[in-house]
Parts: sequence; structure tokens; C-alpha cells
Amino acid sequence: IENRFIITVQLEDYRDAYSEWDFSPFLNRDLDDDLTEYLLECSYEIDHKFNLMIEFHILYQQYDYKREERTRRGMVNYFAYQLKKLKNRKVRVFKNTVQFLIFGSILLLLGGNIRSYFDNTIWLTLISEGFYIGGWVMLWEMFSHWFFDMSKVNSEIKHFKRLKESEITFVYEKHKRVK
Repeated sequence: IENRFIITVQLEDYRDAYSEWDFSPFLNRDLDDDLTEYLLECSYEIDHKFNLMIEFHILYQQYDYKREERTRRGMVNYFAYQLKKLKNRKVRVFKNTVQFLIFGSILLLLGGNIRSYFDNTIWLTLISEGFYIGGWVMLWEMFSHWFFDMSKVNSEIKHFKRLKESEITFVYEKHKRVK
């Protein structure tokens, strides 16, 4: 298994991979939050040039092809759903970035041009400076959204896509259940 890292996860039962609060069918069920966080952390730490394989060690279950396939499809569906949510979030960040650019530019133009149309008074200076400050704050928010928020969303998309494309295998342990 060249160029592949194996992420090992130990479960007592197949359903331990899923959120205990989600009672949807397994194909549409959310993964356990701790499992999702663990898989993402592993993906962040492993260089992107390596493929991932998620290997579930099932302690107290016997081989069950149908449950394995349901679990695989459920995980792929979950990662696909997360990717869809992240892509929607990316669109929202982009829209917010454009809005901040437009409003910031308008405020800067107003701040620069307001004095030429009215008599110069203390109130006019105050309003003009307020427009300048508001414009620069809006432009800072634009840069913040573009460079920080968009970068974070793109990184999350990359890692969820990587997890979605990872191979999922199962290993069965021969331990007896302790009561």
C-alpha cells in the first residue's frame, strides 16, 4: 500500500461511527462529532501527497457485507453533504466580500466628495471623516473575508473531499464482549 496512510478507528459496533442523536437511516446519518474531528485532524496532519485509508476495527461484530456497504455509503454521503454545505458557505463568503467592497468604496467616495458639494463646517468634516473610517473598515472586512475566511473554507473543502475519496475498510477483532 504505497503512498497511503492508514487511519485506524476502533469501534464496538458499526453504529458507533454515527451520532447517537441522529435517528435518520444510516445512509443519511451524521457521523459522530468526535469521529469527524479525529478524521479531519488526521487529514490536516498527513501531507496531501498521500492518500488516506480509513480502517475500522470492529470489536464485537461479525463480518456483515450489507452493514459494511451501508456504512461506506453513509460516510460518503455525509462527506458529500459537508462538501455541499462548505461550497454554499464559500458562495456566502464571496457575496459578503463583494458587498464589503461595494459599500466600502461608496463610503470612501462619499467621504472624499462630500466637501466639494457643501460648505465646509465642523459637522461636514465629522460626517466626511465618518464616511472615510466606515469605508476603510468595510475594505478591511473585505480583505479579512477574502484572505482568512475564504482560505479556511477552501482548506476544509480540500480535506472533506480527501476524506470522501478515501478507501474505507473493516477489520474484525476476535474479542469477547465484557459484561
